[in-house]
Amino acid sequence: MTGQPGRRAGDLVQVLSRAERLMDRHLATILLAQGHSPASWRVLTLLAVEGGRPMSELAEQAGLPPATLTKLVDGLCETNLVYRRVDDVDRRRIRAYLTPRGRALHTRIQRELGSSLADLALGDSEQELLTELLTHLIGALDGATARTARGNPAG
Repeated sequence: MTGQPGRRAGDLVQVLSRAERLMDRHLATILLAQGHSPASWRVLTLLAVEGGRPMSELAEQAGLPPATLTKLVDGLCETNLVYRRVDDVDRRRIRAYLTPRGRALHTRIQRELGSSLADLALGDSEQELLTELLTHLIGALDGATARTARGNPAG
């Protein structure tokens, strides 16, 4: 590294992009054996972590267009992994939830993924540190994006 801030930022973006592509490829291999896609995994994970979620939030968090999410959730409902209900508070909204079968699948894949990462010499402490750092970066980027959207880029 040259020590130049612009260079470090470019290196970080390059490393994160490459890591994401490789992780997606690795994850896709595991998911294919289970009959699922990375998109369905993102939805299952969001529902496992957050509980029931409005479809609009799921689409945003999973990075999917609403129509694509609806089609994906339709398939997950057909295989009894997810179910939908009208929101108790806002009857105009639909919320998606994991079924017990969906939770069991998520747990099984999560365990397999954790094991495969450990096999790649990324142990629990490294995974925790990396997750913590990336979560911090995501929070900072979300905040910066929100400030820019409000017209206040400096914070």
